Amino acid sequence: MRNIVEALELVIPLLEEMVYDPIAVNPREFLEYLLGPTTTGDRTTLREILESRYLLIHELVEIDELKRRGIAIGRETVVSHPAEVYEAHLRAAEVEFSLAEMEGDRGWLGRRLRDAESWLQDPSLPPRLRPRVRDLIERFRQKKVGAHSDRPAAAE
Repeated sequence: MRNIVEALELVIPLLEEMVYDPIAVNPREFLEYLLGPTTTGDRTTLREILESRYLLIHELVEIDELKRRGIAIGRETVVSHPAEVYEAHLRAAEVEFSLAEMEGDRGWLGRRLRDAESWLQDPSLPPRLRPRVRDLIERFRQKKVGAHSDRPAAAE
């Protein structure tokens, strides 16, 4: 649990710099959310998330967006609220991609844009969100960026 607290403390200032003010996310909520089942079979591990500031920010924003809608965070959140989770996921991707763009991390942005293209094939993506995914891909594909590291600042 200490690792989660430390990781969250490292990325919250990045979000604030981006003018995204997250609601307090309890480390226990964060852990429960990540350990719960998914509708997509996502296999990203807790370790991978904790070792990547981009993924940390993504998950933190996703949880934050759900909390702003009054959705309780726990192991069953993803399967209990799939449409809302996808909406929160897209907002989180936008923030994550914006950070990668700000930092000039072309490699990360390219990797995640390929992931975003696969979201269009996901049968659990609500049809009304398809244009939003396409817009997200197109908007960030046009960005001209350089290179940067994905590791949290303390690990660099």
